[in-house]
Amino acid sequence: MKRRNWFKQAGALTLGATAVPSLLQRAYADPVAREELYFELSHEFRASMEADALPPTAIKARLSSNENPWGLSPKTKEAVNASLEIANRYGGRAQAELYKVIAEKDGIPMPTGGDGNFRGPSNSMIKLGCGSSELLSASLMHFGQKGKILLADPCYISGNDDRYGIGMDKVPLTKDHQYDLDAMAAKVDPAIHSLVYICNPNNPTGNLLPADKLRAFIDQVSPKVPVLVDEAYIDYAKDPKTDCMVDKVKEGKNVIILRTMSKLYAFAGMRLGYALAKPEHLAAIGKYTMNGFGLSVPTIMGAITAFKDTDNQKMVIEKTAESKAYTVDFLKKAGYEIIPSYANFMLFPIKMKGQELTAKLMTEGVAVRHWFFEGQPWCRVSIGTMEEMKAFTDAFAKVAA
Repeated sequence: MKRRNWFKQAGALTLGATAVPSLLQRAYADPVAREELYFELSHEFRASMEADALPPTAIKARLSSNENPWGLSPKTKEAVNASLEIANRYGGRAQAELYKVIAEKDGIPMPTGGDGNFRGPSNSMIKLGCGSSELLSASLMHFGQKGKILLADPCYISGNDDRYGIGMDKVPLTKDHQYDLDAMAAKVDPAIHSLVYICNPNNPTGNLLPADKLRAFIDQVSPKVPVLVDEAYIDYAKDPKTDCMVDKVKEGKNVIILRTMSKLYAFAGMRLGYALAKPEHLAAIGKYTMNGFGLSVPTIMGAITAFKDTDNQKMVIEKTAESKAYTVDFLKKAGYEIIPSYANFMLFPIKMKGQELTAKLMTEGVAVRHWFFEGQPWCRVSIGTMEEMKAFTDAFAKVAA
């Protein structure tokens, strides 16, 4: 039985003959429904499952889930292997060290006692999660029961709307496929909206908001409604420290920042993300998470090392840029326009139905994603190794000619 069908049948058994409420409503009381909500929101994971359905030898280029193809750094692997010696113990001490590393990296103050020691996460501006998807799901559960989510369309969660009981108020992108911040600011209404969601860089478009405009937007809107900025791909921006909105957290603004280690740090299978916000926001969304208790010692110890391994981070950025430049050059010569990308993927309009293209590419061993908006089908291709991108361009030239 397929995983999704199992979820639906299990939910039906729980509800019996009563009227079926939305997935979001069921998720508050039913752990099975909560896991389904988490699964539905993690559509990069769902895309990876489609690639996993094929024999490994049949996949030449896995370019559908925005994963890091270069994997864990050698130093991170050493740390993970070494952590197995203490994996029989709970990871409280290691987790405290991870909080410290994140606080130093992002300039977030750590709650300490008179002795200067970390006093636990309850008053912290950092919350750990099993990937940022856990924290995003928890945020939508908390704010989704209070009102609608104001967001751009398309963005990472814009497809997860009323089908799951998450009320969404969608604002179209501008003609250059950017967030229309002016329109969103004019539309926000505390009587209607409980949260504003911004994905920056945006997924699936890959473009980046000007930092000054986003900061001004947060200053204007956050006194009315909390703003959640999903920075899953911020590490690929030109200047991540300038383009990220962590300073708004430190200023005490009504803002939540989400980060993931699934991309630059290659932790998609290790599962680690974190949120930055005022303690009261983190406490509210923490009601729908395991509050970091679901993280394994190997994941925690690996993350501590990965954050410090700046040489590997630089290598991944450089190789990503090299593969991206090659692919952009190929597509432009083939007559395609690409939305400028500040992430490890790119989006471009295509000349056939999206499902047709992805199916044809899959027969060539290449997995990509497709979208449809603005009356136009689009292809989103993750940036892989040069070998993978050449497999993509060879297959694309064959099936899209």
